[in-house]
Formats: sequence, structure tokens, C-alpha cells
Amino acid sequence: MTALLEARAVSRSFGHVRALDRADFDIGPGEVVGLIGDNGAGKSTLIKALSGSLELDEGEIYFEGRPIRL
Repeated sequence: MTALLEARAVSRSFGHVRALDRADFDIGPGEVVGLIGDNGAGKSTLIKALSGSLELDEGEIYFEGRPIRL
């Protein structure tokens, strides 16, 4: 099954702090996902990148298997 939303090798830094380091994420149709992790793990950064409110330093985001630019 093709992922509805997928992020591949996404990275984002703020100065010398690497908030996301080549992270992968995918969610299929009908799935419900919860993000959990320690403070500073990059949860908010990932959600902001997937919503288009934060530009990634590297990596790709796909919707229904097609690359998208947010």
C-alpha cells in the first residue's frame, strides 16, 4: 500500500542544533498516528515541516506517492 503522507530523510537545523536528522515518517490511509518523544526530539519541527510552516534543510515529502513542495 502506498503511504498517504511520507517524509524521507528530512533534516532541519537551527544554528548548530540539529532538530531533525534524516528522519523518516509515513502514514497510510485511515491510520491515526501519535508522535511521542523526549523534549527536543524534533516532534514539533516535524509537524511544522509537514504542514508547510517550516522549510526543511534537506529531504523530501510525498503525498500519495508524488513529491510535493510546501
